[in-house]
Amino acid sequence: MQFQLSTPDPDAARLASALRPIDPDARIALDAARGRLEVLTSATTVQVLNVLESIGWVARPLEQEVHISGGSTCCGHCG
Repeated sequence: MQFQLSTPDPDAARLASALRPIDPDARIALDAARGRLEVLTSATTVQVLNVLESIGWVARPLEQEVHISGGSTCCGHCG
């Protein structure tokens, strides 16, 4: 699942720690410059949004997935 962040200077390590209780195997790809986040997890979107809110991050789910380096949306055709 992917999100657009409205949080200045997001910290990936902080998010990873906050996600650990709901999914210790969760993976994240963060493009802080563009405010985009991808979370690969067994948790629901609502659970992830609750975690984001609990650490003070403002986010909304992206309606259309985009390529985030390191994430699962890579089709292999970037040049």
